[in-house]
Amino acid sequence: MSIGLTFSPLPLAIVALGTLALTGCVTTAPIARDLAYLEQVPPRQDFASPLAVAQSLIGDYPETLEADPTIDLEVVPHPETPERLLLTVRIDPVLDDSIAAEQWRATLRPVGEGWRIEALGLRRKCSRGSNIDEWGPFICP
Repeated sequence: MSIGLTFSPLPLAIVALGTLALTGCVTTAPIARDLAYLEQVPPRQDFASPLAVAQSLIGDYPETLEADPTIDLEVVPHPETPERLLLTVRIDPVLDDSIAAEQWRATLRPVGEGWRIEALGLRRKCSRGSNIDEWGPFICP
């Protein structure tokens, strides 16, 4: 059995023009989005320092010394907008046995005497499933 499909060029042209028109209306964010991170809603508060931001992201980690907990923290000028900072904090292992590691990335901008999170992302390495040991915007099984 075969199914034949035919398309009229006019509706396709309208769809293409509509798509082009919509992309022309979209404003570009000042900070590029990275698809390797799952975008998070930043908290609506100011922080005294980048270290205070990191602590708000990871909470009271580590809660135990079991499994040799590690925290890696990096704060550098943002590569695209040097007046902002790029904060990356990685923790492993995570107490959830499905997650091998988590990494938060935040773009910070100065406000008054402190810092505000402008963009926030989270990515994980899963302990099981098809994405073992790969960083990505996964919900681990």
